[in-house]
Amino acid sequence: MWVHHLVIPLLLISAVKCEIDRSPSMLVHYMNLLSIGESWIAITFDLNANGTFFLGKNAERRLEVGFRNKTLYMILPISSSRIQHNNKEKRYAIDFDSIGKVGPSLELIITFQHNHIHVYDVCDEIFAGFEPDLMLSLAHVKVKVVENWQGPQPSHFAIGSGWPIGQKCRLNGVKKKYAQSYSEEIEKGYQPSSFNDMDEIFFEQVVIAPPNFNGCKINNALLHINETRTLDCNICTCLDRDEVTCRALECPAVTCEHPMTRKGDCCPTCGEQCFYENHKIANPHGEVFWPGDCFRCQCWDTKVQCSSEYATCEPPSCPEEDWVYNEKFNCCPKCRDFARFCALNPCHKYATCTDSKRGPKCSCNTGFQGNGTFCEDIDECAFSQDAREQLGGCLAGSMCRNIPGSYKCDCLPGYQMIGEHTCLPLIRV
Repeated sequence: MWVHHLVIPLLLISAVKCEIDRSPSMLVHYMNLLSIGESWIAITFDLNANGTFFLGKNAERRLEVGFRNKTLYMILPISSSRIQHNNKEKRYAIDFDSIGKVGPSLELIITFQHNHIHVYDVCDEIFAGFEPDLMLSLAHVKVKVVENWQGPQPSHFAIGSGWPIGQKCRLNGVKKKYAQSYSEEIEKGYQPSSFNDMDEIFFEQVVIAPPNFNGCKINNALLHINETRTLDCNICTCLDRDEVTCRALECPAVTCEHPMTRKGDCCPTCGEQCFYENHKIANPHGEVFWPGDCFRCQCWDTKVQCSSEYATCEPPSCPEEDWVYNEKFNCCPKCRDFARFCALNPCHKYATCTDSKRGPKCSCNTGFQGNGTFCEDIDECAFSQDAREQLGGCLAGSMCRNIPGSYKCDCLPGYQMIGEHTCLPLIRV
């Protein structure tokens, strides 16, 4: 049967500024397209630009895609995790500097085909990944597109459903040009930092008022009459001898998600972001993230503190005899290179499975269409007469009958079959 996809056409690179429809109905439409399981984001922009392509966020989860420091990042909601916390997200970072010369502009297409994630620059495949817990369907979500942009505005932006690469790259095919990448899980529950400032050991000098002092003594401080001073985060004024009035210090509003009060300060401020190892994409202050199954880290005001943690492991997507435990910070088993993924029958019954380093590759058999994890029959009988004749056709005196993966020609009443596709009138004597 034919599959009809709603597709927003991919446009050619243009010097004209991209006019993006940000109407409420279109923003909802973008999110609905990304939720259906076979969708894509396409954007063309200058390699040196920075910004967020897409942000869909509710109270619990977010879907964010952007570009910083020549690095594509994706923050994706996941439905479950081997780490024992709820409301997880996963950050992917793909370094375009690692693939050699690109640019001066990027023509990116990011595809989400159920649990498979691919990134293309024109027809070069830059990244391919498999996320078993991917969940792009978000409820009550606020959506923004092409926000906080620095540099020339994108010349094209679109979101659609289906598989645009097959049509776009049908002449020259797809080339493999994989970039260096990493991923880390983000723990949504806020955890205060365990950083401990070194305890200061000091002897406090006791202030003694001089003879005939005509003022106020408060918290080991001397104030003259009408003198105002900030003491222990209070603003105090000496009105008369030993008569003091104090009011709490008013602090400016803080807009960051995890405000902190530095030692010696009275008002909360926003902590600085961190860069873990040599990553180009920063971890925000207060964020707890897992660069490995058993390695939990937190960013706290430019510093990263990590510790080994227990993780509940989920079985990897390959037979047990192909499990290995030799990756950095990972106490959970992984699949070895070229594991026998196909032994677990991950593809549709009408698809062919091929093992690869990045997981099973599923492709629909001849006579079927889809992405391999789901395939459905092509109705050859719905083709035009010319197309049917190119396939061998059902000629005069016959009618086409669709069967799984192919078709058959049945003779009309009064005709008899001569060969597979030809029927001749019955000759009665």
